Amino acid sequence: MAPWSLTRIERKNRKPLVARFGGIPLQRQRAAEIADREPVRVDYPQKELIARLLAREICGGKGNVQVHDVRTLADLAHAGWQPSDWARVMLHRRRKTVVACDICHDRIHSEPPARPLTP
Repeated sequence: MAPWSLTRIERKNRKPLVARFGGIPLQRQRAAEIADREPVRVDYPQKELIARLLAREICGGKGNVQVHDVRTLADLAHAGWQPSDWARVMLHRRRKTVVACDICHDRIHSEPPARPLTP
């Protein structure tokens, strides 16, 4: 068999219709059976994202969660700057995101901004 398939339909008083496709015959097979395999489900019980969303990493409170993120961890690690509880969590885990309840997330944004590294 050629690396491509060719299907040709002859028509009266017109050019024939020609279809080409690599490796798969395009002619209809009435007796064809579908032999798709059922995908195997892989269950990962130790998903870190799910555990983080359920933990509410700052206070462990209940209710809705929001994810707070920063551009870089270096923005949090200023010399002479005392990081708050949420910043300590992010620095300790070396993550640019922290999962917080709605109240904690609002509190994070109400704090004064951290000093930039460059003057």
